Amino acid sequence: MKKNEIKEKTIGELSRFTGISAHTIKYYEKIGLLSSNRNEHSNYRSYDVRICTDIYECVKYRNMDFSLKDTGRLLKEADDKMLEEMLLQRREELFRQKEDLQQKISIVDRYLSEIREIDERLGRWYIEEVPDFYLKKQTINLEYGNEEAQIGEGFRNSVEQLPQLKSVIALSKEYLNGGEMNFSWGNGMFVEKEHEKLREEGFLHIKKGRAFVTYMKFSGPYASSGQLAEAVRNVFAQYAKIFPADAYGVRMKITHDKQKNDWNYFKLFIPLE
Repeated sequence: MKKNEIKEKTIGELSRFTGISAHTIKYYEKIGLLSSNRNEHSNYRSYDVRICTDIYECVKYRNMDFSLKDTGRLLKEADDKMLEEMLLQRREELFRQKEDLQQKISIVDRYLSEIREIDERLGRWYIEEVPDFYLKKQTINLEYGNEEAQIGEGFRNSVEQLPQLKSVIALSKEYLNGGEMNFSWGNGMFVEKEHEKLREEGFLHIKKGRAFVTYMKFSGPYASSGQLAEAVRNVFAQYAKIFPADAYGVRMKITHDKQKNDWNYFKLFIPLE
């Protein structure tokens, strides 16, 4: 080798030298981020030492979560202005992702709190203040409702901005007071303040106020068999004989036991005012 000649490395040597896998180096080369020298007889790849700079630049930008396409632009096209603009744009995108992650963390934390509450209160009943509640009834007993029961396009577009929907069963007060079976499944949510958008989408608004609240779990065809309604009657009878309003069961979680039975846990509330 001549004194000033730079020794080239094989892909294995380059991988060991940079700490980047041979698979990644080959992929970066395949999509045009890197280039190698090819022996025209053996077709072996070899790389001079200057490629290390390109590899480390790729890793740097990928660690900032730039796409491969943008990494290529930064590596091969960017001047000072483009580099700064792309970095500022990436920063804004990451902040939006951070806000989304914080929101998801809040949703998980809230759900953990809810299921811990139902585990602690299962089988008990209380009189307590319940926040505003919105419900879209979507069935009549077990039959699907009409077009009004569908979730509208406008609501679907804004649902991520609202609290989380939960499955809800509504039992009519006439049914609970001894009339014909009459229940509805749908989607509902507790909210901290009134939402005009939900009313426009046909959601029933149950205003905040005092309510009879109990926590129960069921398995099997608990709605159509009347099991749920009878359980509500038995518990409410400890408070009053006549139901003043419909009862609403908010399904909080579903779990399965060792016998593969599914258990549906509800927070049931009956408005009292």
